[in-house]
Amino acid sequence: MKAAKAVVEPGACGLKVVILAELGEQNLINITFHSACKLVTAMNDEFKNLNWKKGVFAKMLDSYIYQVCSKHLKHVDCPVPSAILKTIQVLVDAAVEQEVTMKITKIDEGS
Repeated sequence: MKAAKAVVEPGACGLKVVILAELGEQNLINITFHSACKLVTAMNDEFKNLNWKKGVFAKMLDSYIYQVCSKHLKHVDCPVPSAILKTIQVLVDAAVEQEVTMKITKIDEGS
């Protein structure tokens, strides 16, 4: 079985998320979330036998990933939905493994 993993350190909430995606029979994907974040782990049942060719790589508002995440996640800035998509892309060879980083800093105008 082919698999890919992402580790998300989302920032202010401090709740690390491990995303495990496995490619099974008939190109169906099973995604499992491991985290202390109950909002994220509540999505575990919604990402079983996912057909990655239908609605996964659609426009944001049409993406099954973003639709499910919008039902469960409270914060629009949560990086988990993007990490799910990038993990699937690596799993199905639509993208290469690559570390993604966001570092947000405040700039004082007086400095």
